[in-house]
Formats: sequence, structure tokens, C-alpha cells
Amino acid sequence: MGAILDELKLPVFVKPNESGSSLGVSKVKQVQELLPAIEKAFREDSQVLIEEFIEGRELTIGVYRIKGVIHTLPATEIVSKNEFFDYEAKYTPGITNEITPAIIDNTIKEQLETKARHIYRHLNCRGIVRMDFILEHKSKKLFFLEVNTMPGQSENSIVPQQVRAAGMDLGNFYESILTETLETLTA
Repeated sequence: MGAILDELKLPVFVKPNESGSSLGVSKVKQVQELLPAIEKAFREDSQVLIEEFIEGRELTIGVYRIKGVIHTLPATEIVSKNEFFDYEAKYTPGITNEITPAIIDNTIKEQLETKARHIYRHLNCRGIVRMDFILEHKSKKLFFLEVNTMPGQSENSIVPQQVRAAGMDLGNFYESILTETLETLTA
């Protein structure tokens, strides 16, 4: 534990490398919480990530490629009544407010979209992904958290909200994504 805390200061997030819906994720504020959080995360995956907490606004943005051009959807700000956007916050009505499009100034919007396209290209993403960022309160810097390669696609999930906020029809949007995916597979 000492090696971890030599590199990171509390609070930290402990999470499985591959898991969905925030299963196995813990926010650790005290040293004695660290080992139980790591054990919890290992119950979900064989690899665990430990990330230093960044105080700020949580922003998430859908990114996709059509005809070789990488596009972004309107960003969403996640405002949770829970300490973080955990399983309960994701699936219990009224705990989280998802604001689409996020109310951010144009400079931040442009930075977010540019970073998201850059990450999509350099990680060789395909189809529709959702990328999570924190806009740090003090510095106003954007910190990339992760790529969700299989974002929720239910009517109320974030990506469909973003598609509708962009003024696109969900059926046409997903048809374009499927066509692009099939064309790249056969190319």
C-alpha cells in the first residue's frame, strides 16, 4: 500500500480495468479502505486501476467515425447526488442529472471535442464510443479518464441522448454506424 500512496494522494478511485456500470468501483478516502477496495475490484476483473481523485465536473462525449471522418456528439455533464457516478447513480431515477448538451464555454467545448477525436484516432477506436473526462475546477484543464467501448444504448442512455441533442434520428444514426462498421470489416 505504501508504494501506491507514495505515487498518489488520497482520495483515489479503485476500479476493475474491464467492468461496466461502475461495478467494483470504490472511492477511497482513508488508508484502511484501500485494501478492501482493491479486493472488491479484483472480484470483477484480474486487473485493477487506481486513479487519483480530480475535483471537477464530469463530462462525457460520444465519438464515432463515418466515411473516414471522426465526429463528436454534444457532450453531457453528469451531476450525481451520490459521491460519484456509481451503479446506483446510473440506474436509480432521480439520483443523477444528465445535462445534454453540457453547459460549457466554447473554448472547453472545442478542447473536449479535439481531445476526444485525437484519442479515438490514436486508440484505433471503431463504431460509437463514449469518452469520460473531468474538467478540473481549479485549473480548468480537461483530464481524460477512460473510453467506454460499449456504451449503453437504451432509450435513456447517454449516447442516444446525445444523438437526439445533435438533431439526428436514432435509426438513421445507428444504420450509419452499422454500415461503416460492416464496410471496414470487408475492406
